[in-house]
Amino acid sequence: MTERKDPAYISFTDAAELIVRHGLAGSMTPRGLRYMAYARSNNKDVPAEKRWPFGDGPNQEPYLPAGRTRMMRTERLLEYLAKHPPTGRGPERKPRQRSAES
Repeated sequence: MTERKDPAYISFTDAAELIVRHGLAGSMTPRGLRYMAYARSNNKDVPAEKRWPFGDGPNQEPYLPAGRTRMMRTERLLEYLAKHPPTGRGPERKPRQRSAES
């Protein structure tokens, strides 16, 4: 079988699938990845090296615009997520319980 090469630049949609394929997360959606990027970019309480590596801020690499799509350098994304893996509650296992309000 031939080895699958990763593209040089990747969109949020394709990156979500790539993250799962590389084993960096058990599941990931494009929406979840965008939320992680937003949350990690805007959290000023964390050190700069832990913040999202793409954007217009200091120490961030600009996105590569491709039409209306923002592309990220794949190698840098994978390096960042290997050092700072995605965290979260993960997929929903059972329906949420309502609080006991009367």
